[in-house]
Amino acid sequence: MNASPDLRDQLYRTRSLHPRPRQGLRDTPVAGVLLTSADLDHVLGLLLMREFTPVSIYATNSVLSVLESNPFFLMLERVPGQKHTHVLRHGVSLEPISGLKITPVELPGSFPRHVPDAMRAKLKLSEMTQGVIFESSGGKRAAYLPALPSITPRLRDLLCTCDVVLVDGTLWSEGELQRLQPGTPSATEMGHMPIGEPHGSLEILKNLAHVRRIYTHINNTNPILTEGSEEQKAVLDAGIEIGYDGMEIEL
Repeated sequence: MNASPDLRDQLYRTRSLHPRPRQGLRDTPVAGVLLTSADLDHVLGLLLMREFTPVSIYATNSVLSVLESNPFFLMLERVPGQKHTHVLRHGVSLEPISGLKITPVELPGSFPRHVPDAMRAKLKLSEMTQGVIFESSGGKRAAYLPALPSITPRLRDLLCTCDVVLVDGTLWSEGELQRLQPGTPSATEMGHMPIGEPHGSLEILKNLAHVRRIYTHINNTNPILTEGSEEQKAVLDAGIEIGYDGMEIEL
């Protein structure tokens, strides 16, 4: 799910993603990457997968168009058959591997700042940000929403059908970054629903007590990462977990 700029370190620290000795040093168990947006922190790691190794990329037509417009990503096509693209369509499920169904969910979003205005006119805004519902062959469901501008009643009802939800926890408050560096965008302008505002995600998620809820995609300015902070206490008291590197979730 997404290709972070930290991908090399993530692969190094995850033994199950190391090369399999019988397959050679350039082998990787990573067969594909599903992109939920074209944001830089979701796509830059693709450039770390450029060593002629075949990779499948799952994304909407608009996100794929952003990648194809940038010559850097031609490094993923240096040999025939190196890159395989699969188009995601909202509400249309696919089964990339046996026993795992994936369904993209349309979310309100915005264009990444690096996409020029001339190109934006050719893209569909509705295809720029999506969440994903995973469903196992046994019927267990998990939602992954790393960028979440808002939680509509319809989305809340969808989350109620899941066993686990991983939700955008980027920022605690609307003006969190602006207080540190004037002129930076607000949480909403960046496409992230703040956690702790009166109408923030915490107020909605704490009412989904039958679902395992985990905040992910947490910015290093977010006080929920500070041990003993009031913000961290508010999240934990609501029964919501705070994601961490190396966290494993079993359905």
